Amino acid sequence: MRNFRNIILTMLSAFLLYACGGKSTASFEGMEFDSIVIDTVAKLGKAENAPSCQLRLSIQYAKGKNAQKFNDTLLRSGILAPDYFSLSDEKMSVKAIVDSFACRFVADYLRDYGTLYQADMAHADSYRYDLKVTTSTHNGGDDILNYVANIYTFGGGAHGINQTLVRNFDMKTCHMLTLEDVFISDVAIKDMIVEKLIKQFDVDSFDQLKEKYIFADGQVYVPDNFILEDDKVTFIYCEDEIAPHEIGEIRVEFDKSDLKSYMR
Repeated sequence: MRNFRNIILTMLSAFLLYACGGKSTASFEGMEFDSIVIDTVAKLGKAENAPSCQLRLSIQYAKGKNAQKFNDTLLRSGILAPDYFSLSDEKMSVKAIVDSFACRFVADYLRDYGTLYQADMAHADSYRYDLKVTTSTHNGGDDILNYVANIYTFGGGAHGINQTLVRNFDMKTCHMLTLEDVFISDVAIKDMIVEKLIKQFDVDSFDQLKEKYIFADGQVYVPDNFILEDDKVTFIYCEDEIAPHEIGEIRVEFDKSDLKSYMR
């Protein structure tokens, strides 16, 4: 098994690149951002039509003041899934974590999907897997950093899934802000979200929203996936989270002044 992992690691190392910045990069005193990029393909055999796993990662990370704390929190926050490292507090470099993730992800694919494919080679397309994670950083105002991960996953089936995951950091402390850190209560915000969605989807009531299979079970919640900016807050529901796939990602935006009474 160790030799197998070494082969995978050697293969990945050939595709490991470093690039400054990214599509968008935040700026804070004493800290700068760089990127680690991995782009690799692993096939389940030598046949031309053998299924493959394509892994593309572009992960921004911090360098400088408080970088270790920021990176440790970020890379254990679920932007890389499966989250192999969340149960470990071992101090690792960003390169080591991303490299280890890629190695393990490909090894798991070759083992798990390889077994299934060998038993069902007539349906090769069912065993293709794609994972693409592209990240960017933005200044959110008031020493807030927005770390945005755009994720595409395809594991067979009719379509892939796109996700936008946002992590907000207080850069004075490098603490990652949760819903509870920012808001006193989410009870009133639930009603405000429903009102916004009724307007967005041009319906007259919550019941009509449910008829469109938006919050079809009637259980409204405020997502812990939001963009905290200087003058607004945007809540994000990913594809397939609260609505049918064809509706796509749903964003609900508020002026900060509208939420001021419910914010800490």
